[in-house]
This record gives sequence, C-alpha cells and structure tokens, in this order.
Amino acid sequence: MSGGRRGWGRRRKAGQQPPGDVESAEDAASGELAEGISYSVTKRDSADGVPAVNIHFTMTPEAKARWTLSAAYREKGETHPETLTAAYELAEVLWVQGAADEAVELFRYVVAGRRAVLGQGHPDTLAATSYLARALEELGATAEAEQLTRMVWAEHVRASGEAHPEALTSLARLARLALRQNRAAEAESLARQVLAARERVLGQGHRDTLGSRNDLAGALRAQGRLDDAEWLYRQVADDADRLLGPADPLSLKARANQAAVLAGQGRWAEAERHYRAVVDVRVRDTGADHVDTLSAQSNLASVLHGTGKVDEAEALMRTVLAGYSTLLGTDHPRTVTAMRNLAAMTHRRGNRAEAEALCRRVVAAYERRFGPGDPRTAEARANLRLVVEGGG
Repeated sequence: MSGGRRGWGRRRKAGQQPPGDVESAEDAASGELAEGISYSVTKRDSADGVPAVNIHFTMTPEAKARWTLSAAYREKGETHPETLTAAYELAEVLWVQGAADEAVELFRYVVAGRRAVLGQGHPDTLAATSYLARALEELGATAEAEQLTRMVWAEHVRASGEAHPEALTSLARLARLALRQNRAAEAESLARQVLAARERVLGQGHRDTLGSRNDLAGALRAQGRLDDAEWLYRQVADDADRLLGPADPLSLKARANQAAVLAGQGRWAEAERHYRAVVDVRVRDTGADHVDTLSAQSNLASVLHGTGKVDEAEALMRTVLAGYSTLLGTDHPRTVTAMRNLAAMTHRRGNRAEAEALCRRVVAAYERRFGPGDPRTAEARANLRLVVEGGG
C-alpha cells in the first residue's frame, strides 16, 4: 500500500473572499495510512497570513469494523459481549463484500463465544447461529446448515411455541434446506405446515405468507408437478405485485421462479419474457454488478441458450462469471456454477479447449471447498471426462 502523499497542488481562487476565508490559494495532499484508512490534508492561506490546515481521515466499513474489534479484544477480552458484537458486525461486513470464508470463521467464533457466555438459547446466540447457518447454506454446506437451523428452531419452540414468528422462520428454512438436499416430499410437508400457521397468524396477504406459498411451489416443482407449481408461482407473483409492488424482491423472485417452470415446460418465449423483465428491474434498482442482478442474468442466459440464441447466451454468461468472480471470488459456489454453465455452453459450441479448461477449474474449486470425495466433486470430474473424451 502507498502511504505517501500524491503531492501538493495550488489552485487560484476566483473572486473576492469574505474575511477569514481562503484568500489566495488552496494546497492539498492525500494518501493511505493503512488498508481501508485514508487521509486528506488541505492548507488554506488566510487573510492574517496564518495557514489554516485541515486533516480528514476516512475509514471503509471493513476497516472501521476491524479497528472496533481489535480495540474491544484488547480492552475487554476475547469473550466479552462487546468483543463478540464487534466480531459479529465485522462478519456481516465481510459477508456482504463477498469474503465468505473469513465471515464464516468469525460467525463460528461469535456463536461459540455467545454460547459460552450467554447460553445456547439466548436471542443473541440464536441470531448469530442463524446467520452462520445461512452463510453455510450459501456456500453449499447444507448438512451443517440444517443441523444449526434445527437447533435454532427447537430453541424458539421451547421459548415461545411453534407458532412464534421466529420458530416459523426457522421451520421455513428447514423446508428450503430439505429441498436443497433432494428431500422434496419432506420439504413440501414442512412448507405446508409453515404456510398454514402463517395464514392463521399473519393472514393470506402478509409477506411471510406469500413467501411460504413460494416455498411450497418450489417443493411441488422439485417433484415434477410443474403445472401446479407454475400456477402457484404465478398467483404469488400476481399477489406480490398487487400488495408489495412489481419491483419488490419477493415479486421478482416469484416471477423468476415462474419463468424457470415455464422453461421446464418448454414455454421458452414466456420464460424469456419474464426473465428479461426481472433483469431490467434488477439492473435499474440494484445495479448491474449486484449479486441478485447476476443471478437473474444467469437464469436468462440459460433460457436464451435453450431457445437457440447461443451468442447472446454465452456473452451474458461470461458477464455473469466475471461479475461473480469480482464480487465473491473464484471459489464461491455461485462463481463455480457460472463457470460450469459456461463450460457447457462452450462445449456444445465445439470449443472443447475452453470447455476443458473451465471444467478443470470447476473440479479444482470443488476439491478445495468440498473435498475430493464429495458427490459434487465427483460429478465435476465426470463432466471433465465427458469433455476430454469428446462426448456430449
């Protein structure tokens, strides 16, 4: 890191200045003291001949969180509640920035510390455990995420009953985790249980109730009940549009899910239309380099490829891969999935050299994250063999 200043520059002020303000010149310098901590210095010549110097320090959210944690650790100790809170806040910052592995390490530290100091059932402990579970799920560690989520659900039920909103939130996550682990019938049962409770407690038009209907549609889709799933996704999207607005994240999620089912039914034109609408809103509201935008673009690219628009599909998937790599890192599951999708596209186009190179990167990433014996790694190796041997 560069700690030096960029140099002094002089700028003549135009017009007459009030007494005590800049009379003739402004000098400036800036630089970086440490990673994430920058400074700027300005010097103004005043009317009385005494220079006025102003020094301004700026810290990024990560640098501020690291400084706070370091100070708390030094002054309070490693298990003090203030230290654990500072660690939790740094983990949140890191997670948002895409530093997933370091964030998970910090979440584990917070969970262990809060369990020891506050107890397993304390609200702060459960909040940290829930965040850790969501992070692990995002990184593909679904079995551990389910174990943690089940513990959180049990603690909420013990403290407040099965119909408590926090208990229902945990049960809904268990349904999604069961679905991700190919236990669709169990996921449907859990989703129906959550939906019935939320309709009774919150009402049919509540956001969480709509989310439960969306989860149920996902379980139906996973069991091949595409007509039922498409109808339910469409109803959720229409209700969310009416109650929350068409740009609400739940509206967009349900509409994208409906598009996925339409693609599975071979209704490519409808699927493309819905996905393009979702992408347009994501780009407008969250920006082109946001994770949600990239996810929508990835889905659109897959549909475009299915409709034969291979040039547009491949170009879009390259954009997605580059975006995920920048935001999340090259080993993040979302990045690797985009890599795998691009490999499939290039292979079908006859570009075996690039497809093989991408497949090798996928295998290496899965080996690092999940280990050589994981089924996902084995599947990646099988795909690599298919490309190398010229199959597909």
